[in-house]
Amino acid sequence: MIKEFRVIRILGISGSLRTASSNTVLLRAATSFAPEGVDINVYGDLGDLPHFNPDLEGSEPPSVIDFRARLHMSDGILISSPEYAHGVPGVLKNALDWVVGSGELVGKPVALLNASPRATHAQASLRETLTTMDARIVPKRH
Repeated sequence: MIKEFRVIRILGISGSLRTASSNTVLLRAATSFAPEGVDINVYGDLGDLPHFNPDLEGSEPPSVIDFRARLHMSDGILISSPEYAHGVPGVLKNALDWVVGSGELVGKPVALLNASPRATHAQASLRETLTTMDARIVPKRH
């Protein structure tokens, strides 16, 4: 009997656009340490998403359609984000706003990472936003 092998696809999203972002480095490290059968792909086009505009519903730009498709094809999401002024960076919140109504995160497991142990406000804000979107937040393990 041959057992079918299915790769688990994880989409990594960094909340930072900085070239040398420690949160992006953390996601890239996760790709190196992923176990066999887990493929982590880091999304690199967050800065290409236009400002969220509900008037574009039904005629979204290609960058939004691509982002939604990548989320849809993923089995889970890994978000690593800095904290700016006690909150989530605007570029990440904007990306999440694009998928509130389309539902790509509904029921999807989402794990949160952060390169800074002091960035608790952004993590709490992300949890609140993602919970409102009906994502399944992966519990933190100690």
